[in-house]
Amino acid sequence: MDELLALSTRQPWASLIVLGLKDIEIRTWITKHRGRLLIHAGTTISIRPMKFWFPKRNVPTGAIIGSVKLIDVVRFTRKTWKEWGDRHLDIGRLPLENTYAWILEDPRPFLEPIPYRGLLKLFRVSSLAVHRALTASLNPTLTRWVF
Repeated sequence: MDELLALSTRQPWASLIVLGLKDIEIRTWITKHRGRLLIHAGTTISIRPMKFWFPKRNVPTGAIIGSVKLIDVVRFTRKTWKEWGDRHLDIGRLPLENTYAWILEDPRPFLEPIPYRGLLKLFRVSSLAVHRALTASLNPTLTRWVF
């Protein structure tokens, strides 16, 4: 069984990513990784304002909830923030001088969240349950979960 890479992010951002509503994630660091990336919903729920209302009460936490493809990492500037800020869904200002936009596509939510402990940066996941959930999520004939 191959190890997969995962990224932990706070809720509700993690759910917005795997549901395809948020296709840019901001980080202060870059990665050379491109391709499938698991999304881990951390145990913390963000209180940052967002572009629209999203239910925060029943979102899964402390679990891997789906995956996306990381297709590029681009340095965020004031210009790119103006152009792409809406895709991040945050209504605040450009967060930091050294920020990077992780460009995401092909979101695949899992049918059920898989409890898993997250880590900082990208972390390796070697779990049969996660592999099975990922395989099922990549099968287009299966039903998707919704809130």
